[in-house]
Amino acid sequence: MKVASAVLLGVSMMGLAACGEEEKSSSTATGAGATSAAAPAAEATSAAPAATAVAAGPAPSDKDLCTAAEKANVAFKKSAMDLIQKTGGEIPPAQAGKMLTDLAAGLTEAAGSSTTKAAATVKVIATQMTTAAGAADPITAGDTPEATKTGKEFNAACKAAGVTTHF
Repeated sequence: MKVASAVLLGVSMMGLAACGEEEKSSSTATGAGATSAAAPAAEATSAAPAATAVAAGPAPSDKDLCTAAEKANVAFKKSAMDLIQKTGGEIPPAQAGKMLTDLAAGLTEAAGSSTTKAAATVKVIATQMTTAAGAADPITAGDTPEATKTGKEFNAACKAAGVTTHF
C-alpha cells in the first residue's frame, strides 16, 4: 500500500504543480476556494448516494462544469497530500475510499443535469471513482487504463470549452 500511496502522492504533486502554474495567471480567489473546499472534502461523511444522483435544475455550461470539476479534483489532491503528510506516506484504504467517494460526489454535482460530452465523461469518471472507492485497495482500483482514457477525454472536452483540467 505504501507504493500506491507514493504513486498517488507523485500524481497529486504533478497535478497541483500544473494547477499552480495556471493559477499564477488567474485570480487567487480560485486557489483560495479550492483550498477551503479541501477541508470539508476530507471531513465529509460518505456521499455514495450523491455520487450516483443527478442534480436537478438548469444544466451548467461546459465552462462552469469543467471549472467546478477541476476545483473538486484540486480539493481531492490537497486532501490526499494533507493525509499523506499526517500519516507519514500511508493512506489507509478506508480513508482512500472515502476521499474517492467525496470526489465522485463533487464531480456528479458539477455535471448537474447537463447532457453534453463533458458532462457524460465526468459522470463516467464519477462512476469509476465510486467503484474504486468500494474496492479493498481503492487507490490501485482507481488507477486503471480506462480511468486514464476517460480523464484525457474529459480534459479534451474541457479544453474545447476553454478550461484546462488535470484528470
